[in-house]
Formats: sequence, structure tokens, C-alpha cells
Amino acid sequence: MPDDAYEKALSFLYGQINYEKMTVSSANRYRFRLQRMSELLEELGLGHYLYSLSSPKPPIPLIHIAGTKGKGSVAAMVAAMLTASGLRTGLYTSPHLHRLEERFRVDGETCPPEHLVALVEELSQAVESPTFRGDSNFPKEGPSFFELTTALALLHFERSHCEAIVLEVGLGGRLDSTNVCAPSISVVTSIGLDHQHVLGNDLTQIAAEKAGIIKQGVPVVSGVMDPAAQQVVESTAIEHRCTYWQLGRDFQFQGSEEAFWGSRLVYTGPGDPGKHIEISVPLEGTHQCRNAAIALATVEALGRQGSPLSDAAIDKGLAGLICPGRIEPFSLSDDVMAVVDVAHNEDSVAALCDCLRNRRGNRNIAVVFGTSVDKSAEVMLKQLSSISEEIVLTRFHGNPRFVEPSELAPMLPDGWSGTAEAMTDPIAACEKALARISPGGILVVCGSFFLAAETRPWIVARSQ
Repeated sequence: MPDDAYEKALSFLYGQINYEKMTVSSANRYRFRLQRMSELLEELGLGHYLYSLSSPKPPIPLIHIAGTKGKGSVAAMVAAMLTASGLRTGLYTSPHLHRLEERFRVDGETCPPEHLVALVEELSQAVESPTFRGDSNFPKEGPSFFELTTALALLHFERSHCEAIVLEVGLGGRLDSTNVCAPSISVVTSIGLDHQHVLGNDLTQIAAEKAGIIKQGVPVVSGVMDPAAQQVVESTAIEHRCTYWQLGRDFQFQGSEEAFWGSRLVYTGPGDPGKHIEISVPLEGTHQCRNAAIALATVEALGRQGSPLSDAAIDKGLAGLICPGRIEPFSLSDDVMAVVDVAHNEDSVAALCDCLRNRRGNRNIAVVFGTSVDKSAEVMLKQLSSISEEIVLTRFHGNPRFVEPSELAPMLPDGWSGTAEAMTDPIAACEKALARISPGGILVVCGSFFLAAETRPWIVARSQ
């Protein structure tokens, strides 16, 4: 495949309005519209995936997953178990770490570049077709980058003859591009403070946006634990006459650490007696046990619609799970452990800090941190300073939403006695942090998907 064809395809996608690379002020001016998305799927011949009260069921099992944190891991877990059960399964997630094709997976395999080029060509023809009206209220606003990639995902899954689909919400839920689709199960993993400039300033407002994925009569699985947010999700499910399973009430879990890395989960499902599963998950942290419980409840709910998964498929799916950038460990020279985590809000950083406290032993920890302008940097730095005496503040370069390292320095908590340094080059920042904790320490990179994407290849190249 000629490189110029691939680059042309990427240019077409990235040339559209792209919320992921918008500053806060410009994002606030963009109108999130579902009509464009519906029209686009119709133009592509994918109208059978659209939700309507007259046609509420998807043509194949479709799991729709929203949440402040955990939705990417839950989506990966559900897709892995469905694949292990023998169903050809499409998984759509965002953002990606290294290549756009990572967002579109079939049975764990990324979309081949040559397929991406062909799909984008089909997509561009649909957008430029005289029959594509888009949003008639705002005809000058064409499809956004995320709308196009959502359509591309469904087109890829259709062309790949998928028998099940897992869709991760990009932002919020109610107005997210994925919300035009008809789901078999709706999942809300958690509610926390993130993207407040778009979703609202408190947990109940954010919960209302994420609960917007709930459809009439479609079963809902919830991992939301904040009482006020939980009430919003549950009342929305009741209003839509949905079967509703709540973590901590209808299904339970107990989690513990494996000896070296990973977690052990005991899951109890709804009913008396509920389904009982004991299983290992090759991901670190109690929060991943929680995510696995939500994923298990999701496939159990799907099973009650006539597609039950065997215990063997569940074991196989979770045992082989790989989630790059989710508290991902690497062994470096001089007995150094590196951990790359895409954690970018206070809840996910809290989970990272808990894991590091449990696993560090007597090791020193150096943190490389950079984040986006719409994130709670001060809160995250307070959390990270509690587990590290060495913090190198940096930025990423592939996205204009970064915070300058010099602006992060004053956000470190008063009274913190550690050492901080600001460096604009993230690789140089990693080198500096590595030097400070070698030998035998732990190098941690966190704060942003974009920072993880720029530093992970450097760490992979040095791993043993």
C-alpha cells in the first residue's frame, strides 16, 4: 500500500472538527448533534444499527459502554470474552495510543492500514454525496472527526462480518456519536469529575449526561457508586423500564493481588444463588477487579437474552487480556520497573497511587507527569506527591491541549519536600527521572493518553 494513500486517508479524517485536539474555549463552541451521525450511517447503508422506538433492537449483540473511568478496560474485557466464546467481535475504543487503527479491532486485531484506506475512501464518498444532508439546521458544520471514526468503525465491523459489537462512548453519552446505535446492553461504569466544561460541574449533571445512553427497555449494568450519581442513573433506567443491575447490590466482587502482578477476582452475580466465578485478571489493581465485575455482569446480562457465555470462554477471554497504557509494567535495566498509565483524572490517578503503594516495597518512585488544560492537574499532583519524592513535569507535543510544565510547578502542594523539575521534552523528562531512581526504583509516566503515547515507545525499546 503506498504511504501517500494512507497519509491522505488520515488527512481526510484529521482535517475535520476534532474535539480531542480542541482547546476548552473552542470545544464549547462546537455543536454536538446526533442528526449528522444518523444521516451518515444511513448514507453508508448502516441504518440497521440505528436506534428508534419502532426498531429498538440491534441486528447483532451490541454493548454500549459509558463512564468517567473504566469504560475502556470494561469494553476490552467484554470484547475479549465475546471473542473467546466464538463470536467474531468488533471493538471500538478511543483515543488510541500510537496509531489510529488501534481504535478499530476485530477479535483483538487492529484494522489493517490498507483496509483503513479503503474504508476512508468509502466514507469520503458518502460525505461528499449530494444525498448526504448532514444536519439541515447547521448545513455548514460537516461531520466531526469522532463522527467519522465512529462510522468507520461500524463500516469496518460490517465488512468484517462481525457477530457482536462493543462500543465505548467517546465523551459523555447523551450527545456522543455512538448514542445513535441500538444497544443490547447499556453500561455505565463510573461517574467522576472530568470534562466539566462540556458535561457539567457536579456529579449529578455528569451522571445525567452519561445516563443518556439508556434506551427504552434495554438492560442497564451500573458500576456507579456515588449515591447522588447512582440515583440519577437508576431513576433514568426505571423511567425507561429497564432491567437494572447495580454493583454492590445486584452483583458483588471481592478483589485481591496476585503474588507478582495482576489481580484475583471473586464475582457473584444477580439472583439467589447468583452466578459464582473465581478468576485471575492480568491487570493490576482493585479497580480492575471492579471493572472485571462490571464486564462479567454485562456478559451475564447478555446471556439472559439468549447468548450465554461458558465459564471456559470467560476464563480464556480474561486470561489473555492486554490493555496497553493501563498501569502497564515494564522491566528495565538496573532492576528498574517502569509503569505507563493513561490516568488523567483524580479517580484514575488515585487508583494508580493505590497500586504503587501496594507494590513499591522499599523502591523509590520518580513520576513523569504532563496533562491537558481541562484536567484537574492540582488534584492529581497532590495525589502523586504523596507517593513520590521525585516529579518531573513535562508536556506532550501531538496535541495543543497541553499545559506548559512551568505552569504545573506552582500546582505542587505546599509543604511537599520532594524535588521537582520542569522539562518540555517528555523523553528527556523520562531520562532525568530514570537517572534519579536507578538502580532498583520505579519510573511512572502518567497524566495523559498523549503523554503515554509519546513516551511508551521509548520505554518499550528499553524493556527487557
